[in-house]
Amino acid sequence: MALKNSKKMNWPLFWQLLVTATVAFIGSWLAHFFAARRDRKNKQRDLRISFLIEAYRRLEFIANRPSLDDAKSIESAVADIQLFGTSSQVRLIQSFATKFATTQTAPLDTILSELRKDLRAELQFESVPDTLLFFRYEPHKRTQPKP
Repeated sequence: MALKNSKKMNWPLFWQLLVTATVAFIGSWLAHFFAARRDRKNKQRDLRISFLIEAYRRLEFIANRPSLDDAKSIESAVADIQLFGTSSQVRLIQSFATKFATTQTAPLDTILSELRKDLRAELQFESVPDTLLFFRYEPHKRTQPKP
């Protein structure tokens, strides 16, 4: 008779274990889901920031130069900003590109200021004045004295 009672299923314990296991499974799945979503957003943010920093550098490099030696840099910067920039940045770079295509000259101050402001905010740096300074150094060529 003692054997019969030991083989009985303890249903209250079974349901407690089943509910606990189900809650643990759902909790771990939700934690994985939210961590994967966070990681994807962080990767997108990092990718966006790195491309916009490079676009900023390429545009800043050509700004206020007497001649345009590297058209591919401008083309690449324009493409990167159109792909990764905010709607305001896309509008500004398209305006620049349109004007540059027709007149071969266009100011970059507005788009560079907008990029710098957005990147500094995204990286949680303090804001700085909108005024841009373009430092250009052209070493003087030494002339050889004539014999």
